[in-house]
Amino acid sequence: VNAYARSGMGLEAVDLYWTMPENMRDTISHICALNACSHAGLVQQAHQIYQHIHVKTEKIVTTMVRPSFID
Repeated sequence: VNAYARSGMGLEAVDLYWTMPENMRDTISHICALNACSHAGLVQQAHQIYQHIHVKTEKIVTTMVRPSFID
């Protein structure tokens, strides 16, 4: 997910994130997916991912509310 994000392939990163089994998604994968959305301007996808995260750590919340998502 992070490799796609860093290569400017935000949609591919999000697609890969959703294909991952839910039990393999952890704090790091959530943050990488949210970062991918941030860099690609995918605000709606970021909100969808954020809503599906059951345990929102401080790092996940901080990633979500960074200035890049503020209009």
